Amino acid sequence: MKTSSVCFAQVRRLLLDLQFTEARTESNWRFEHPESGTVFVFRPYAPHDNVTIQDLATTRTHLDWRGLLSGTAFDDSFTKTPA
Repeated sequence: MKTSSVCFAQVRRLLLDLQFTEARTESNWRFEHPESGTVFVFRPYAPHDNVTIQDLATTRTHLDWRGLLSGTAFDDSFTKTPA
């Protein structure tokens, strides 16, 4: 699978900032946003692992569909230069 340039720690931080709760098992990461009914399940990425392009695209699409974050804001959150 092709990977993106975005590491899992960045995706995790974004989801936590959007008020998702997280749970980790040996086989997956699970993020849940009860108010919107949104759930993401990821393979057991290490924080420094780059996320697959498919996982990144799916996350972007579902956050936009659920009204939690626009696609543009999602993209911008990974291209901002830290202050």
